[in-house]
Amino acid sequence: MDEKKKNILHVRPPNFTTGVATGIAITGPTDDGFVHLHFFRETQRITHDDVPARSHAPNEMEFAWSRAEPHIHPQREELAVISVPMARLQFMAQALGRAAQFVETLNQPGARGPGKVA
Repeated sequence: MDEKKKNILHVRPPNFTTGVATGIAITGPTDDGFVHLHFFRETQRITHDDVPARSHAPNEMEFAWSRAEPHIHPQREELAVISVPMARLQFMAQALGRAAQFVETLNQPGARGPGKVA
């Protein structure tokens, strides 16, 4: 067989973004033959603070910020939805599985050291 190399250019669309995902949800398959991977991260957001305050004169307010009580709201922030054709899902799942196995070998004792490349 005659083997040739093919140069594949990597490009990013104008709306490309990156983020740290802590989870994934999967929906589908849909009628058009796609499975949708929803990447998200769990976050917390302070919605408001209850701050003790007192007034010494009209139009004057003193806040005791050291005694503020934050109201924290946990939320799931959806970072991206990737639509994968059903025909490519198994291939992509296997690639992710191999990546996870590789990372696991890095976490084993003695996996890193002189002469070992990650």
